Amino acid sequence: MINSNTIIQDSYFLEVKELRKKLHKIPEIAFKEIKTAEFIKNYLAEIGIKFHSNVATTGIIADIKGLLNTSKEIIILRADMDGLPIIEETGLKFKSHTKNMHACGHDGHMAILLATAKFLSLNSNLFAGTVRLVFQPAEEEIGGAKIMINEKPDLFKDISFVFGFHIWNQIQTGKIAINPSGVFVSADTFQIEIIGKGGHGAMPHKNIDPIYIASNLINTAQSIVSRKADPSDLSVISFGMIDGGTAANITPEKVTIKGTIRADSSENRETLISELENLSKNLPKNYGAKGNFSLISGTGPVINNLSFSQYVSKLTSNLFGEESAITVKPVSVADDMSEFMQVAPSVYALLGGRKDGAEMHHNSKFDFDENCLDYGIKLMINLVLEKLS
Repeated sequence: MINSNTIIQDSYFLEVKELRKKLHKIPEIAFKEIKTAEFIKNYLAEIGIKFHSNVATTGIIADIKGLLNTSKEIIILRADMDGLPIIEETGLKFKSHTKNMHACGHDGHMAILLATAKFLSLNSNLFAGTVRLVFQPAEEEIGGAKIMINEKPDLFKDISFVFGFHIWNQIQTGKIAINPSGVFVSADTFQIEIIGKGGHGAMPHKNIDPIYIASNLINTAQSIVSRKADPSDLSVISFGMIDGGTAANITPEKVTIKGTIRADSSENRETLISELENLSKNLPKNYGAKGNFSLISGTGPVINNLSFSQYVSKLTSNLFGEESAITVKPVSVADDMSEFMQVAPSVYALLGGRKDGAEMHHNSKFDFDENCLDYGIKLMINLVLEKLS
């Protein structure tokens, strides 16, 4: 039975909002979060928390030791750091001072984790074990999490559980979505090269036209979703870029195609990738051309651990009322929180922060209700104290 409802001083609710405002002014893109990292390191140093820096270029890992009793249990709390190359148009008083923007709530994620860290460091007598803070760079480019794990493998061993938030301004403030399984889908960026034979556009019979082959490949690829994937699964193959040719009357030698694959399960993901790879290599052969397929980047689906999600859901209801814990349909965006989910049982919760007039994520007018940050630190702090009691 979950009974905890730790009293958190109002100063923390004020501080988390101020932290968010300061971080919102200095957004930086993937692997270039230099000022952001300095801000985090300075804050951690001020409250007496030691840390590992320069992990995956700009990432930070810090530990807070509980003093309640001796315990080897370790939990991870994660927040992503990077912004997006978007010029902000919100009109906020604390709008970005750079050509980038925190248009996905990462400023809020970092603020929640920093305020939580301060509370836990000042109240370490309330819990046992170790709380490991992970500030991850390059979530938007789907790369930072895996690099952090590969660079510091010892810091990701013997973990009891992993928890994190994503602020979601499509959900009402005060509601927290804790799905018992899928939250976000996988995301893989692929590249296909079709190598034919260039020549004069007026003599197509002497050429092997990679543009014609590419158009056939793109059309045929849609049959993978409609005929190879289970209709009950979420499956997406989208082509976003075609590059080939230099003039209207020249058949090029090569065409490059790039796109994305999204799937709601690891099995479905493997099917889509495998089928597209086979098509990319075999279809061009029918026309005398060569096809190459490669994955540029990728991460698996974000799928919560069932028993841990049920635990977090009960705790949320206990803290904020029975109607506060909800579930939502999986969203066809991606997040490399999925990499940490390979380390230990994990939950990625969607923190409701709807704000009238604000656009959705990755938009120049994106914003969220900052009151959602209060719910974030309260749930995160109580989760630590409950699980490490």
